[in-house]
Amino acid sequence: MHFHVVTLFPELFASVIDATMLKKGRERGALHFSFYDIRTYATDKHRVTDDTPYGGGQGMVMKPEPLTAAIEATGSGAARPRRVLLCPQGRPLDQTKVLELAARPAGAARPRR
Repeated sequence: MHFHVVTLFPELFASVIDATMLKKGRERGALHFSFYDIRTYATDKHRVTDDTPYGGGQGMVMKPEPLTAAIEATGSGAARPRRVLLCPQGRPLDQTKVLELAARPAGAARPRR
């Protein structure tokens, strides 16, 4: 199984993988990981990936252009992997959902909600 991870901090994943069961899966050749640094896909000189919210306010928001480019870099067409986008506001990724995703054939489109 191959995991494509799109993140601002790819270097943080090495310690997680090496400290968990993922390490054994990788050593046995059952798991493979590719990391995509969102900053690589920013087009400005300073590789900025965030911006102030439209209309003002506190905090920062992700720029859609580098994020979309990084996600698209994982593959397209027949080579496009299944994408699971995680966010704090989304549904929890529980065992039931994992089994549902695993039962889908490769390349199957996501049902729309």
